[in-house]
Amino acid sequence: MSSQNKLLRLLKLIALLKQEPPKSVHYIARFLETSTRTAYRYIELLKEVGFNIEEDHFNKYSIQDHELLSPSHFNQQEIGFIRELLQSTELSSQLKQSILHKLSFNSDLELTNQDIQDARSVKIIQSIHQAISNNLQIILKHYQSINSQQISDRIVEPIKFTSQYRSLCAFEIESQQNKFFNIERIGDVEGFNQPQEFEHLHQFSKPDVFGFSKHKKVYVIDLQLDLKAKLLLTEEYPFTRPYVQQVDEHTFRFTAQIYNTKPIKRFYEGLKENIKVLDQTNFKL
Repeated sequence: MSSQNKLLRLLKLIALLKQEPPKSVHYIARFLETSTRTAYRYIELLKEVGFNIEEDHFNKYSIQDHELLSPSHFNQQEIGFIRELLQSTELSSQLKQSILHKLSFNSDLELTNQDIQDARSVKIIQSIHQAISNNLQIILKHYQSINSQQISDRIVEPIKFTSQYRSLCAFEIESQQNKFFNIERIGDVEGFNQPQEFEHLHQFSKPDVFGFSKHKKVYVIDLQLDLKAKLLLTEEYPFTRPYVQQVDEHTFRFTAQIYNTKPIKRFYEGLKENIKVLDQTNFKL
């Protein structure tokens, strides 16, 4: 592998590990399109150059500090090379801007639209709009699921965008369910001129705090959280914030209706000592 490709993978890995939730080595390998052995080597390399890589009790990795790259790690020639590399890749404009800023570059990369973050997202949204207008099925390529920790292609019938183009509501053919797909986690969109077949099953409802659409059953979640659990919950799932109320300085209550229990069960399993299940919860954690 060329040094340029290796550096690009390392930059992608840094960005990935700074996003919640922590990632398994198998997920990292699929994301980087490499073997798990190579993924482990990249993680070890980041540790060697000073990144604070944390591994949780599920053997998932994350970067917990607030430093992406330090200019002192590189000489001027290396910095120039990184700048040229960044500006020639398909990384999002927001990510490029963040890296260049932290390397003390003066960059002319600016976001032209705060609701649609980069050119790749614009292309994806335009492709989906066209499919909606023509009542066509599409393939969401390399979709990164935060809940299943899987990267896969999804054949869907697109229905409608949520506000500010953050998510797409679409009917997934394989599961026969209406789901919400985060635009930033879509790798690409591919059309194949297949007309929509399941319009009679299309539904658009406001997603729950974990991004799931209403299906058959509504669940009530009622939890008491300590400060650690509250911070982790609202960082990993930002839409939970309005539903978390402060009880006292170190105690919080999270109450909401949800349509799928998998995300909160996974979250609870990792933080049982920090969470108390309250009486309104109508399912078993």
